[in-house]
Amino acid sequence: MIIIPSGRIKKNREFRKVYKKGKKYISSYTVLYVMPNEKEETRVGITVSKKIGNSVTRNRVKRIYREVCRLKEKEMKEGYDLVIVARKRAAEMDFWKGWKDLNNLLSKSKIIFR
Repeated sequence: MIIIPSGRIKKNREFRKVYKKGKKYISSYTVLYVMPNEKEETRVGITVSKKIGNSVTRNRVKRIYREVCRLKEKEMKEGYDLVIVARKRAAEMDFWKGWKDLNNLLSKSKIIFR
């Protein structure tokens, strides 16, 4: 029996669906796509292109986004699919810039309330 961790978007068709039907919010480091889903959980997918840098840089950016999502998980509304796309400037991002950037986008999209 394979156990799939909940709360993550992994399949290409799920990403494409959110890109096509979701609402887009843009900041200097990040593009956030938000789409309501029919589930009782909020799922997150993270995309970091090779344009960002080498694998070390891309994985660091993904770790920052995952950690911010983990810390904000309790504040997030349920029933949404979120896709986080790193922009080229994300390579120079540290944790606190990522925190502020993603927090602002989540507030703007009304996924969390400040």
